[in-house]
Amino acid sequence: MLRARPGRLPRRVDREELTNTEEDIFFEFGDAGEPRVSYLVCSIPRSGSTLLCDLLTGTGVAGAPIEVFHPDYMRVLRRRWGVATTEEYVAALLARKTGPNGVFGGKAHWAQYHPLFGETDPRAVLPNLRLILMSRRDRLRQAVSWVRALQTLRWHSSEGERSEREPAFDPEHISRKVDRIGREEDAWRALFDTYGIEAHLVVYEELVSDQSAVLRDALEFIGVEPPADLEARAPTLERQSDSLSEEWVERYLAQADVKQGS
Repeated sequence: MLRARPGRLPRRVDREELTNTEEDIFFEFGDAGEPRVSYLVCSIPRSGSTLLCDLLTGTGVAGAPIEVFHPDYMRVLRRRWGVATTEEYVAALLARKTGPNGVFGGKAHWAQYHPLFGETDPRAVLPNLRLILMSRRDRLRQAVSWVRALQTLRWHSSEGERSEREPAFDPEHISRKVDRIGREEDAWRALFDTYGIEAHLVVYEELVSDQSAVLRDALEFIGVEPPADLEARAPTLERQSDSLSEEWVERYLAQADVKQGS
């Protein structure tokens, strides 16, 4: 049985980059199992990881992955659960957010994982861990999406814009985000190489093209038998890319061509 415990985030929580709903954050399994396998979706913002986690949750056999190391979520949940250390927090996560079939799922951006654990082997953090690397081939559109989300404070298609200012094309900010996406994905890959970890790669463009096939491969990698009638549940999120995003991409590329030609 699934159980969503009621709760509210304090107003003082920085909501600039809250990509999970309050219901997701406070959700607990009413009949949580003993963790026999865990997985972590390793990502960078706007890579499609929220879509992947939404689809994994919808299978009913892959836990309920959220950004388990988001500093604001951790602060609120530590207080809620009465735990102080990171080790106690992880134990509480496993006790409350492991599915009845013994599968625990989580997600972490590099900027969340690294400040907590540094170069620690992720397999020392969670039990019997599988790692999924979420990547997006089109880093420019990923960067545009990231900049727009920061300006509007709209991280989900289900949300309205929470900022009063109009989105403004900012090529320098977009360039910084393109560079950061590359650095942080390289950092994940370097961590895997350091410990000889074979992570499962999920590419956003392939996920969008064939959700059921990508989902089945991810479940098999985790070590979960996909349901016989597996079909990707219609996600609760819609693509946020629109004509304005495309306009920014075109303007950015046009400016880059001018700089190369000068």
